[in-house]
Amino acid sequence: MKVQNQSKYLRISNIMLLLLIGIALLPYLLDLEQGSSYLLNREIIPSIWCVFLVIMFFFIPRVHAASRLSKRETIYMEAVICAVILIAVRILTGSILGELGSSPYDLSPAGILGNLFYVLPVMAAREVIRSYVLGTYCNVHNLKFFIFITVLMTASALNYSKLMMVSDLKEISIFFAQEAGPILCQNIMLSYLALYGGPIAAILYAGVLELFHWVSPILSALNWLAEGAVGILVPIGFILFLIEKYEEPQHGKKSLKEQRGGLIGWSATALFSIGLLWFIAGVFPIVPSVVVTGSMEPLIYPGDVVLLQQMRTEEQVRSLVAGDVIQFQRDEIRITHRIVEILDDGIGNLTFRTKGDNNSTVDSQLVHPNDIKGELVRVIPKIGYPSLLIKGSGHIDTSDMEF
Repeated sequence: MKVQNQSKYLRISNIMLLLLIGIALLPYLLDLEQGSSYLLNREIIPSIWCVFLVIMFFFIPRVHAASRLSKRETIYMEAVICAVILIAVRILTGSILGELGSSPYDLSPAGILGNLFYVLPVMAAREVIRSYVLGTYCNVHNLKFFIFITVLMTASALNYSKLMMVSDLKEISIFFAQEAGPILCQNIMLSYLALYGGPIAAILYAGVLELFHWVSPILSALNWLAEGAVGILVPIGFILFLIEKYEEPQHGKKSLKEQRGGLIGWSATALFSIGLLWFIAGVFPIVPSVVVTGSMEPLIYPGDVVLLQQMRTEEQVRSLVAGDVIQFQRDEIRITHRIVEILDDGIGNLTFRTKGDNNSTVDSQLVHPNDIKGELVRVIPKIGYPSLLIKGSGHIDTSDMEF
């Protein structure tokens, strides 16, 4: 009998996952006009989820959270506190950086109700599904399925319209910092809350964040670097807290060495991710760039990544000599070529004549100091190929390059 019940719960969980995936894909599959898309996203889909929640509450057999906490009020309160802390960190960071602004949303009573109807049923249904599925599949410690459901929830929440507009390495980093990274970390947090406290804990955490976002007259408008740091590091801190508090009683006491190893691993991964984003964005003196043409062969090939020392001062520009390889901006593209001649107008203004090693002629336009982005430090072969595949050769304008 127990096996039959377990099989029934597994079927229900699988149906829920298919429903979640189907509704998440619906706007992309239908490819509706703007007015019809608005109706689908803001009225039809929330209504579907409202019906789903009613069916879940009255007709579907319930499952317990995978962990058997005797008192869940504590984790409920912790979920609310964590959400409030994340909001406070965003507002404080926005205040420090001068990146606070007025809410762009309709804050009239009708507008607030309309916006909440748009987001709350979807959010609640997602967390009910997450908790039900984890309770079914993770009634024993099942890390692989925990990861699977977290990745699936993350994938269903991404904005694929923005993802399709990504065209180079820096835009990939911006998308990860603003969208994918924070959404992934939030879903890891929600999965742990659902695992330990059931749907209510996850709904409380996500609900507080959504309520503030749609009701507050003041919101943070953080740049993508700050958004990535806050949206990734703060939830990871919450996750470490939950693991430390609830994982040990559920799955046995770990050695001090194992606990420290886990904490160090999570922290190192988070710091490495943020550091990598900042490195790609040019926060540090050395910045990477993917080369897209063969004008500098055999020194640099398409798909190679060049590491550049950024040119931030006049002294750095004046230290350049003929033979140095520089990267400079020309219209919408960046070109990495060698300096063949430095021209001085007699009053201290420099310009640079450049040429690709594989080109037959010098570049037709002189390079001005303000256009220089950096000096070549090192070439890392081939690791930029994924960026070229994403960008595609059709996006590269080489009409003004001489060969």
